[in-house]
Amino acid sequence: MSLKAALHQYLAAQSAITTLVPAARIFRGRRNTGSALPAITYFRVSGSDEDHQAAASGLATCRLQFDVWASTDSGAEAIYAALRAELHTMQMTTIGTGGNATSIDLVTLTNPIDKSDWPRDGSDTHTYNISIDAVIKYRTTVPTFS
Repeated sequence: MSLKAALHQYLAAQSAITTLVPAARIFRGRRNTGSALPAITYFRVSGSDEDHQAAASGLATCRLQFDVWASTDSGAEAIYAALRAELHTMQMTTIGTGGNATSIDLVTLTNPIDKSDWPRDGSDTHTYNISIDAVIKYRTTVPTFS
């Protein structure tokens, strides 16, 4: 089971997001410099397994950073609002399909930051970026200890 793959399946299927960002521009990892806008990227920042004294609990926490990229500030804000709403609706549900199906218990959004990517070509064309961290508590497979 892969949380990152399940997230991609989930986000690419949400019309509130895909009306603003084509599913093909939702990237796990980084987007190429100069690639088409708007776009959403996300990557794992940190995580932990929540074990107890006797064995693994089957609960895990993952901190992911989501980045919204757009050519206008208002465009970035609209995408951010849609992304934020969809991330909140994942709580107490299962996202993804098949081997990527992942049961989500809780999503906490933290650290929203506005940034601008200043042009390097001498133009006045900026790329607007909003970053937010999502702390996701989810169910995972329990490893066997020997």
